[in-house]
Amino acid sequence: MYEKLRQAINSGLFAEDLCEVVAPPTRAQLDEFCKVQGFRLSNEHRALLMEWGGSNLDEIRIYGLDQVSHSGGFVEFANDYNGYIFKYDQGGEVFAESADGGDMRWLAESVDEFLNEVFMGEKGGDFYGQEWLQELREHGLV
Repeated sequence: MYEKLRQAINSGLFAEDLCEVVAPPTRAQLDEFCKVQGFRLSNEHRALLMEWGGSNLDEIRIYGLDQVSHSGGFVEFANDYNGYIFKYDQGGEVFAESADGGDMRWLAESVDEFLNEVFMGEKGGDFYGQEWLQELREHGLV
């Protein structure tokens, strides 16, 4: 589901020395986390965690279970070097919140769409800029 992240590393888009891939949690650990914290993770977020754990991937940092939080009806699951915090609502829709001003912006209908089509796809030009989109093209990701 999130193979594009691996392709970004393998293509050289993400600097390998700036990537720290962390072992994913087990299904039992995910279930226990949700039980203890009292909120549900979306299926796509669970799949992301099961594949990537809490990995830092140069351009984006995927939160591990020790960093995932829930407040105001949103689950925070990642951040980026631009200072955005990524979160999804109860319907799974993804938003970016500016860490310095709290400004919220809708980005995608799901975690999968955000990572594969906005962060590393054609839909990302408006948010990440045309230069980023060009880099994605040069590395064969779009």
